[in-house]
Amino acid sequence: MSHSTPLSVEEHVHGETVWVALRSRGADWSWLTPDEAVRLGREWIEKYAAAAVAAE
Repeated sequence: MSHSTPLSVEEHVHGETVWVALRSRGADWSWLTPDEAVRLGREWIEKYAAAAVAAE
C-alpha cells in the first residue's frame, strides 16, 4: 500500500533544551529529543527506502 500524507516537522528551542516536533494528518504533535528523532529517521529509512525506490 502506498500513499503520502502531509508531515510537519518543527524544531523548538526552549533555553538549552531542543525538541523536534512531528505531526501528521492533523494528529497531535509528537515531541522527540533530537536523538530520538535521528533514531526514528534512520529506522524509517531502513524500513521504507527500498519501497520508495521500487515505486519510482
